[in-house]
Amino acid sequence: MTPVQQPKKAKDRLGSLLVKRLLGRILVDGRFLTKKDLDRSLVLQKETNRQLGEVLVGMGVLDTRDLEAVLSIQKDLSNPEDALKLAAGTRRLLGELLVEAKYISRRDLESVLQEQKETGGKIGEVLLRRGLLTGEELKALLKFQKRQGATRTEEGKLRLGELLVTTGQITRAQLDDALQKQRHSKKKIGEILVDAGYVKPQQIDGVLRLQHKLVTAALVASLSLAGSAVPTRAHSAEQSQTKGSSAKVMVTAHILPYVKLKIIKQSAELIITNADIARGYVDAPAASRIEVKNNNPAGCLIVFEGFGGPMNFIKGVHVKGGGRDVYIESAGWVTQPFARTSVSIDLSYRFVLAKGAQPGTYAWPLNISARPV
Repeated sequence: MTPVQQPKKAKDRLGSLLVKRLLGRILVDGRFLTKKDLDRSLVLQKETNRQLGEVLVGMGVLDTRDLEAVLSIQKDLSNPEDALKLAAGTRRLLGELLVEAKYISRRDLESVLQEQKETGGKIGEVLLRRGLLTGEELKALLKFQKRQGATRTEEGKLRLGELLVTTGQITRAQLDDALQKQRHSKKKIGEILVDAGYVKPQQIDGVLRLQHKLVTAALVASLSLAGSAVPTRAHSAEQSQTKGSSAKVMVTAHILPYVKLKIIKQSAELIITNADIARGYVDAPAASRIEVKNNNPAGCLIVFEGFGGPMNFIKGVHVKGGGRDVYIESAGWVTQPFARTSVSIDLSYRFVLAKGAQPGTYAWPLNISARPV
């Protein structure tokens, strides 16, 4: 990540590196589309030389209103402070936020809650002790949680009313009218807008779903940016000792992302029986055990590839492990969140068989590798 030069008159924000958040990354973080959809769209974008958003809408995998809403916050996801301001919606528990952001698995959360129950400590302390979060990430998470559901006079970009304006479903005047009425009512803004005839209930439901996706994308950005290296200031000792002179030295650190993957156990073969062919798949439980370590706050990708060619009777494979279950065709990946220590993961597989599969013993069809996000 590269620091962005700030205007001379701007407030000193050395603690907030500006990092451009790519549109595709935001859309995947917010579950607007899958990584597979994004990969397809990038190929089409290269072939047609069109804007990515235009390609995605044309593919039918992204709604125009959703695209407009994402573009309205893309700039805000460039630094932690603005990303945190996007917190909205119902206040959620820390563990649930981390699962939603895919920083930890559901199994990790259950284990953390069990340890918390046994020790009587705070969940944040357990997360830090286990290396599932850094101190900066925990601070960002707590700030994000605090802003969720908070009563405040200003309207955040992801508040319900603002999203209805952004997506063109109500006017600014209609929102102002509803907010004025809310001051003398205990009703939620959505109810007031429906009562006034400005929107229909199904519109409120749709915008709440959109809000949830955008907040998730903002949460992932907040956590990712919280772990970024930032410039620090230091005084030169030699110059400080010189009478009448003073100087400041800007010290920056840029740590290249790395990921290490070690295969602890791996099945050497895949056995397919007539019974497997009859039901259309073959299971390979606990066939792999891997150990992953990475230093990237955004996590890393565990990549699976290899079947095809002589193994073309395999249509795809379900990969289960670390609380995740993904379906892969020919090649794919699983996101692994950042952890301070090495993480061991047991992987199980369900190979979906195509017509033409024959019983027999085959060399193991999948290669496993890892790379930074």
